[in-house]
Order: sequence, then structure tokens, then C-alpha cells
Amino acid sequence: EAAVPPWVDSNEEETIQQQILALSADKRNFLRDPPAGVQFHFDFDQMYPVALVMLQEDELLNRMRFDLVPKHVKEEVFWRNYFYRVSLIKQSAQLTALAAQQQAVGKEESKGKEDSELKETVRPKTPPVTIKPQIKSQEDEEEISTSPGVSEFVSDAFDACNLNQEDLRKEMEQLVLDKKKETSVVEEETADWEKELQQELQEYEVVTESEKRDENWDKEIEEMLQEEN
Repeated sequence: EAAVPPWVDSNEEETIQQQILALSADKRNFLRDPPAGVQFHFDFDQMYPVALVMLQEDELLNRMRFDLVPKHVKEEVFWRNYFYRVSLIKQSAQLTALAAQQQAVGKEESKGKEDSELKETVRPKTPPVTIKPQIKSQEDEEEISTSPGVSEFVSDAFDACNLNQEDLRKEMEQLVLDKKKETSVVEEETADWEKELQQELQEYEVVTESEKRDENWDKEIEEMLQEEN
């Protein structure tokens, strides 16, 4: 396979390319060995084609190799130190991409949790819909419960009126019996008077206020009896 620069097919390819090209500006990147304890496997024969590509891509790298090899460092060490720094740049880019991916996943999960929490907080707001019919039902029950009381009150009022009317009718009958002893002219006037009195009694049945009407009715009867006498 044809060798390609290390930044090809990498995440953030342009950023990695700039960082790798910047290595050629500092000769320490070629002279310093990897830190002690760091395991870095380097196969010079395998990486040599890539090294040739980099000499073509990076003019500064070509000059640095000409200045350092073999006066200050062997060629194999030169490329080992260089590709060690290249591997660090690529690993750093991978870690950055992985962290960004995890952060994106974390945001999505937190968003999902927030949405679920919002749904849970919205759900308790629905019970007012069920409370309204309960209030209405209570009002209806109150109206239904109060209606018999009103009807009973009205019936009591009518009962009182009926009792008073019966007493009045008895009195009227007694008066009519007394008036039979008078002359025929008086009897005719009494009959007319009775008719008027019956009409007044019928009008009186429509009235619901018993006590006040009874007092007025008694007064009218007394006045009518006085006029009759």
C-alpha cells in the first residue's frame, strides 16, 4: 500500500496536520528520547515509507534531518523520536474527540431526563379538570338537598292558609244561618255578599304570606259585618 501522511483519515485532520508540521520547528523533538517507562514500539523498516512521504510534505523536516543526522543523532533514533511525538498528537486528538462524543451523549441523556421530569411535573396539573365536576356535583347536591326544604316551607304556608280559610268558611256558614231569619230582600243582599266573599276567598288562596293577610282579612270581615248590620 502507498504510504500516506499520519494525519490522513483522522478526526480533525487539519488540526493534526498543523500540529505535526509544527514539530519540525524544534530540534528537541528529534534529540530527546521518549520518557523512561513509556512503552513505544517503533519499527523503522515499517515506518520508513511514511518517513519518505513526510520528507516530501514537510520541507522543515527535510532540513532538520540534514542538520542532525548523523552528526547529532542516528537516523533510526531521529525517526523514533519524531514518530513518538506524532503518536502523542494523534492520541491527544482521539481523546479529545472521545471526550466530545461522551459530552454530547451526556447532554442527550440529561435532556431526556429533563424532558421526562418536565412530563412528570406537568402531569399533576391535570387533576383540576377532575375537581371541577366534583364542585359542580356538590353544588347540584346542595340545590337538590335544599329544594325539598323550600317545597316543605311552601306547603306549610299553604296548609296554614287552608286552615285559616276553613275557619273563615265556618264563620261564614254560621253568619249565613243567622241571616236566614231576615227578610227576602236581606237574603238577596246576603247571597250577593256571599258571592263577593267567595271571590275574595279565591283571591286569598293565591297569597302565600298567611299572617299579614289573615289580619287584613279579619279587618275586612269586621268592616263588612259592620256595613251589613
